[in-house]
Amino acid sequence: MISTAELAVRLFVSLLVVVAVPLSFVLMFRTLDYIALDGLVEEFRNGRGATVRDRGQLNAYFEANETASVTCPHCGAANGENYTYCHTCQAKLDG
Repeated sequence: MISTAELAVRLFVSLLVVVAVPLSFVLMFRTLDYIALDGLVEEFRNGRGATVRDRGQLNAYFEANETASVTCPHCGAANGENYTYCHTCQAKLDG
């Protein structure tokens, strides 16, 4: 027969495994959800975040090399002629 102390330890370990481990996973995912940068992602999805990027250097590259480029209708950045989406704001390019 097991002693009362050993029974208490076994019950404590059982409760720890049954309750604490799943609870730690829930807390981990809730913490990750809390610190997610949803506002920043939504900013770029709406295109507002692209206006703060410097497009001058890449635009100057296309102008200096006289390389064919497609201008983004959304943010005005120059893109290579074979681009489907703008590298700056990820908007779909017309050409």
